[in-house]
Amino acid sequence: MTDAKRKQSGGGGGHPAKRSKGGQGSGKWQTPQHKAKVASLQDKGVALGVGDKGIWVTFARGMDGKSISEFSALCDEYAKTIYGIVPPGEEVESDEEDEDIEASIKKELDGISDVNKGKTKRTFKAIKAGIECVFFMKTRDPVDPLELCRKMCLDASVCTDLKERKTKYINRLTPVTSVDKASENGVARAARKALAAHFDLVEEASHAAEGDAEKVEGESDAQVEKPACTYAIRPSIRSNNSLDRDTLIKQIASVVSPRHKVDLTNADKVILVDVFQSFCGMSVIERSDWDDLKKLNVNELYKASPGAKANRPAPKEGEEKTA
Repeated sequence: MTDAKRKQSGGGGGHPAKRSKGGQGSGKWQTPQHKAKVASLQDKGVALGVGDKGIWVTFARGMDGKSISEFSALCDEYAKTIYGIVPPGEEVESDEEDEDIEASIKKELDGISDVNKGKTKRTFKAIKAGIECVFFMKTRDPVDPLELCRKMCLDASVCTDLKERKTKYINRLTPVTSVDKASENGVARAARKALAAHFDLVEEASHAAEGDAEKVEGESDAQVEKPACTYAIRPSIRSNNSLDRDTLIKQIASVVSPRHKVDLTNADKVILVDVFQSFCGMSVIERSDWDDLKKLNVNELYKASPGAKANRPAPKEGEEKTA
């Protein structure tokens, strides 16, 4: 009987314990953790989402960490110059020279507390795309991604000394002023938001169906008609197989009023479209800037800058005659 009790104890007590530890307990622990991690990334702004804006950045192969660090510092520098935004961690000089140590410590602790509570959000946040040589720099108001890119590129184009160039690893910048889902409705919403300041848009059919015709008419009366201009659409699709390039172009063009014509060779404006995974982002740039600033390629602008030309060896006599 003693042996029977031992068998019952081993079979009834040991085996269920293993099942509980290896199966049921593990399943309950993993799923919430995964969900919590995704939610945490969204809350911290380290994942791309609808309503975001920022800059797609391409960089030199193998320079992931250095390129993000370099561009983050550059963004902080320009944000301070253009918008007066003090970079995080930078000390602000006090007007009170006789401020005691205790007050100084309290002010610093208050700043740390605000960050921990989520009251202070960074103006820039780099998001790794999971694809080689590309990351997204998310921006917050009042930063205008297009203005920021344009200023960076203009400064690179007039650099007189390559020893003072601000970037070594950054290549092309693509501003994004509107982000939405990479779906039919999402593309339309992103287009309307990004293009509204530059083009007259076709009226949304949904307004008429919902009986909001009077509201739309009032809005159109209040808006100033945009000058007629030509445009070209330049799409880029990464890690997405659901959107066809030609279909995407036609869908965006259908949002623009027929007053504005497509011109693939000499357009007045260029519509930049970036599709990444399940998101679609857009912005509009003047063609003159697009061409003169080498499609916003910072590295190429430095190579063509006055500083680069000054460092080039003088051509030989035979080469001068040939040229």
